[in-house]
Amino acid sequence: MVVQKDNIYEFGFGRSDNQSSNVNLLDEAVFSFLYGGLFKVLKSLSLNSILDLEIVFRLYINFLKGLSFYDIHYFTQSPERTLWRRLKYLEEKNVIKRSKNQKDKRTITFLLTKSAFDTLSNSIPKEDLAITISKIAMNYADKLWMFNVRDPNQVRKTLYNIARSAVSMNDKNYLCQFAFGLSYYYSANYDLSLNHSYNSFQAEKKFAHARRLFASSLYQIDEKKRAYIEINKALDLNTDEYGKWRTLYEMWRFNFNDDNIEEARKISKEIVRIQPDYPQSYIAALASLDKKNKISDTYKKKIFEKMPNFSPAMIKNFHSWIRPDQAEKLRSALEKFNI
Repeated sequence: MVVQKDNIYEFGFGRSDNQSSNVNLLDEAVFSFLYGGLFKVLKSLSLNSILDLEIVFRLYINFLKGLSFYDIHYFTQSPERTLWRRLKYLEEKNVIKRSKNQKDKRTITFLLTKSAFDTLSNSIPKEDLAITISKIAMNYADKLWMFNVRDPNQVRKTLYNIARSAVSMNDKNYLCQFAFGLSYYYSANYDLSLNHSYNSFQAEKKFAHARRLFASSLYQIDEKKRAYIEINKALDLNTDEYGKWRTLYEMWRFNFNDDNIEEARKISKEIVRIQPDYPQSYIAALASLDKKNKISDTYKKKIFEKMPNFSPAMIKNFHSWIRPDQAEKLRSALEKFNI
């Protein structure tokens, strides 16, 4: 499934051309380094493979926190022996080291050495790197939204760590604040997602994504009147189809949970029209129907075409921000269509 994005998802230091819709996380990491003019720096660290680049990138943007062998294996998705050889090579070259303060002896956690960390820190333009990192964090959030990961809990954890790194380097930037707000929202910490989404659109008044996040956070804490006002502001600000679809989906969710069924049904039709390639569109449309008919059969068929392994339980698993009462309402709505 191709995920369409707007220009906030472009990568690289000062890059202005459009990003491919299928860029994977490994390419993002490598491009972010190389486009920043760091080729000589990487050579000085003896990084001579793509896997080396990604390992160092992951460790650098997590600062001195480090990553466990499992974390690195998860993100590289490389054969274990290949990964282990690269880790040993980087360790021998004094680029990474094993953490000495490990409580769990079953895992090995690696950190950048101080010399490698300083070399990168002295070579990378901090504010630009922060923006690039924040965009990668947004992609993690979207992978959760699109049910596109094997381990949602691990992705939520990494989303938070990356977004925290970005905002600590450039806390005045609206994208960094937005990414940090997303990380809290996906962890169901609505007070802090409110705070950072507010900071984001205060820094950039026309940033529709932050308005949408602000509205969604308000709704989750039952500030519904303000949430409806803000979500309509976000819809007016959107200039791209993807942003409009995401905002309309939130409007549908508000109305569906508030039992404004006719309005929810009307919005769901528009959601399907704008993005017929996403399973969420058909989930919303099907849940808005009150009985089985030819249309419900079509929507159900479309859901399983887009996501053959779908079950209502996945919504809560991936969308951790959905409150238990909201998850149950959606599950119940889908159950009558034998999903």
